[in-house]
Amino acid sequence: MAQSARSVDPSALEREEALAEVRQLITDLRDAAQDGRQLARRYADVLQNVVDEYCTEFEKRAEAALARLEAAA
Repeated sequence: MAQSARSVDPSALEREEALAEVRQLITDLRDAAQDGRQLARRYADVLQNVVDEYCTEFEKRAEAALARLEAAA
């Protein structure tokens, strides 16, 4: 009787191991999603800065070219 109390049902053990693995997968997926969102935000900020710099530089060049055209006219 004492021996049967100490024995573990193999299917219960497998079920617990599977649940632990699923919990770990959920945690890993949640962490990966959070990392992906942070990376996307960082790249969006970088892209926005590049676009802003390009537009500012383009405006300066366009204004200078327009001023030269107006002066030549």
